[in-house]
Amino acid sequence: MKSTSQIMQTNAIEVSISYVNKILGMKFNIYEIQNLLLKAGMNSDLINKNRLNVFVPPYRTDILHEMDIAEDIAIAYGYENFIPEIPKIWTIGQEDKFRKFCNKLINLMLGLNFQETMSLILTNRENLFKRMNIFIEAENVENAQDVVETENALSTEHDVVRNYLLPSLMSFLEINKTKGYPQRIFEIGHCVEKTDAQNFQEILKISGVIAGTKTNFSEIKAIVEGILFGITDSSNVKISETEKPFFINGRAAKILIKDADAGFFGEISPFVIENFGIEVPVTAFEINLNILNKLLNAQKIIE
Repeated sequence: MKSTSQIMQTNAIEVSISYVNKILGMKFNIYEIQNLLLKAGMNSDLINKNRLNVFVPPYRTDILHEMDIAEDIAIAYGYENFIPEIPKIWTIGQEDKFRKFCNKLINLMLGLNFQETMSLILTNRENLFKRMNIFIEAENVENAQDVVETENALSTEHDVVRNYLLPSLMSFLEINKTKGYPQRIFEIGHCVEKTDAQNFQEILKISGVIAGTKTNFSEIKAIVEGILFGITDSSNVKISETEKPFFINGRAAKILIKDADAGFFGEISPFVIENFGIEVPVTAFEINLNILNKLLNAQKIIE
């Protein structure tokens, strides 16, 4: 049987003085580092003018690498004693303009009394198509079957990448249908759409739904106009009648931004509402933020 002294052995780690100084941005000499190591509870021996053998106590199981030694030296020196300086790089970090644009939209939605949600980008064909009243076999549903599939999916619940957000919000309403109404939720999330015969692209979209006994086409239209006209001029936006399998006929509209198809809004079909087990009317919208952001960048009005 091994004795305690044999088991509790002190480990030795070689530490480079130049490495520590590079990591910490300092100019410690070898003796200063030895004193800081003593303060941290570690003895050391000189190997040469640039290297030390540092003896790590057996109870310090968190120290595995030279980097860990450098961290203990920094703690012993005191983080408050380091003088901050701007890194010597060509650019200075700043918030991404697209992220600023999204944050502006989030604040706008919160101001409109919506609650933000987050959902997985992975879903399944039943949610994307069948429950949304989209029949893949129908000739008038262009590229409905063209979604990105996951290889060797572990679950049929998450085997494709969504190409629009609305089904995710409908699923959220389904899960929370006992929480009371009205419910006003939105999400800004990534989708992957097919661009041509062989290529797909990742797109950021915003989608929102209102579930309640009094919601109607006029309400969701006012919300969409409030969003769009809150960030761009009304002359850039056109709204025209459209048809979608998941909307009631005659109560759906298409959003055109500089003649680009950028989204839709309308009243959800009773068939879709029933498929998700929801018992109140639902209105919804969805907008392609890449198209909207491109317009704003062209006009240079994102602040």
